[in-house]
Amino acid sequence: MKELEKYIEKEITFEEALELAELKGSSLMELFSVANRVREKECGNNIEVCTITNAKSGKCSENCKFCAQSAYYNTNIESYEMKDIDVLESEYRESCSIGSDMFGIVTSGGKIERGSSEYDTLKEFLKKAGGKSQPCFSIGKLGYEEAVELKSLGLTRYHNNIQTSVESYADIVATTHTVQERIESIKNAKKAGLKVCCGGIIGMGESWKDRISMAFTIKELDIECLPLNILNPIKGTPYGEREILGVDEILKTIAIYRIILRDKVIKVTAGRESILKDFMGMAFMAGANSMMVGGYLTVRGRSVEEDMKFIENIKRMWDN
Repeated sequence: MKELEKYIEKEITFEEALELAELKGSSLMELFSVANRVREKECGNNIEVCTITNAKSGKCSENCKFCAQSAYYNTNIESYEMKDIDVLESEYRESCSIGSDMFGIVTSGGKIERGSSEYDTLKEFLKKAGGKSQPCFSIGKLGYEEAVELKSLGLTRYHNNIQTSVESYADIVATTHTVQERIESIKNAKKAGLKVCCGGIIGMGESWKDRISMAFTIKELDIECLPLNILNPIKGTPYGEREILGVDEILKTIAIYRIILRDKVIKVTAGRESILKDFMGMAFMAGANSMMVGGYLTVRGRSVEEDMKFIENIKRMWDN
């Protein structure tokens, strides 16, 4: 335990993080304990709550191998164009009413073109939003001028995942775009003064080196929040038959990410309920401090009431 405790105060190197990935058995509980102490020291005992709306679904022009919304695969999901402003406003008010800190509008496709009716809907939404939940957009590629304009209208945070390591990104998105395009959009958002939410997916066949490389890239980009998705294989996608990660590996990833990223928000998202199941609480004793409630893009979550009660119980454990 003493050997691991140095990371409560000390920045970890890439090589040291790789060594942590080798830990097994009782050493994992020591790792989780240290990661939890880093979380408490650097972030306090707050849990950030996020809700999202799948504002434009399916028929995506990108060929990400994990995604149910890609037009390249037959996954039988519901597809539709951008939701009306009245629907978005109603969903936003609901987000505010449950006490969600962030409300994310997520759209399928490579980007929302500036000047399009979809872009105008986003601008109108920002002009009308003004409640507790801060607006976040996950709308694909983002130029600097667009970022400046949207921030001036009230956008707080921009989301764009890099999904895996820079070195292995081409393995999951073969032809339609590059990871550098995502990174450039993130840099545009940061330059415009927006906060950034950027994470990825584990369980796609990546190595520990890939996972740790992704975390260090995100650290270098100085993002505010890392959403961690756990691949739940979807039939019809190239990753539809992948084996689901074990709980120990998922929790170890969360703990190592906390030690690397220290004061950043680590959000447990897709796969929290369906894969972690009875071990959901352990994610928050191993370094996580945020969660998405109310469901995901094409997958239902638990009821909001269950999740808010769950959050109360986690905070009670932390405070005691």
